[in-house]
Amino acid sequence: MNILYNFNTTDASHPSFFEMFIQTQMMPSLKPALKYVLAVLSQKYPRIEGSLKWADEIFYGALFVIERHYLKNYDGSFSENFYGLRRAPVTVDGKAPPPTRAQKQASLFFLVIVPYLKDKLDQYYARRFGGGHEHDFGYSAAYYVARDQANQSRLWKFLLVLFKKFYPALSAIYEGIFFVYQLLYMYNHTVFYTPFLHLQGLTVKRVSAHDLMQQSQREATKKMLRSNLGLLKTLLLSFSDAGHKLLDFFKYLLPTTIFVFKFLEWWYSENRLSTNAEPIPPPPDAPKKSSGGAVVPKDKTICPLCNNKRTNPAMSVGGFVFCYPCLFNHVQMHNKCPVTLLPMSTDQIRKIYDEDRG
Repeated sequence: MNILYNFNTTDASHPSFFEMFIQTQMMPSLKPALKYVLAVLSQKYPRIEGSLKWADEIFYGALFVIERHYLKNYDGSFSENFYGLRRAPVTVDGKAPPPTRAQKQASLFFLVIVPYLKDKLDQYYARRFGGGHEHDFGYSAAYYVARDQANQSRLWKFLLVLFKKFYPALSAIYEGIFFVYQLLYMYNHTVFYTPFLHLQGLTVKRVSAHDLMQQSQREATKKMLRSNLGLLKTLLLSFSDAGHKLLDFFKYLLPTTIFVFKFLEWWYSENRLSTNAEPIPPPPDAPKKSSGGAVVPKDKTICPLCNNKRTNPAMSVGGFVFCYPCLFNHVQMHNKCPVTLLPMSTDQIRKIYDEDRG
């Protein structure tokens, strides 16, 4: 038995595991492409650099509009319609009526809102407890440490402790439930590919010729009803139809967009860029010393913390060099650069290797 194609199923309208897997991965794979496009455009047009911070909101906002349109008009998500699938309630007699309005609204919630919230929680956990490395838009763990220290609310700190302790386990359970459902679906032990579909009482079917005929009849009926409307209402509906046609055209535009995106990615790859295309930018300004920070000795070989000959040198985020043990202990205790008082964590300490030491 080829488990990817569910050959042991007796329902011809039942999509294979491979079809379901591909269509569920389609829309999430577009988010990195959107971030890449925004990053490239922001380099050329600095005014839109701020849009990078709202890349998730831009993506899920557009996704909301697209998914709402396809659920309303085609009884399925965009990716399901792209692969010739639709959603239908599970019935005893085996028929596949269209989803109810409540089921479509619930589908929109699980297709857009829940993934958005999950993404935000994952990103926050990675930035806040991920080891101090910079993430999506330059925010590091030290930034969140400093912000939380400024917030003296005991409730907030208690919630952070709970979040740090339990979120990884809850996230693993969340992903594990999806894995179990997909495994059961692959071996035809359930008709629900995800737990969200199970909660809604919906399954995914292949679009049949009967479904296409009903769709044509609905469009014809809609046109007939509009023929009796006034000029103003007809004009407003025409604008609405233009938006709907644009969203319908998106499923044909998407493959072309992906091809163009990959072509541009290749065209502007580093191998094709001239090394002399732009001058080397000047080095950044020296960091400002804080009046409350450690005093830097005139002798650059002296550690500003222990005031002894520096050994095992290491650098802070402010660019100043100390003995590694001195800097590590100070940062571990205060979460700040000793000289500039900029927030930092121990993971941001950079070792410096002298020429004599290789």
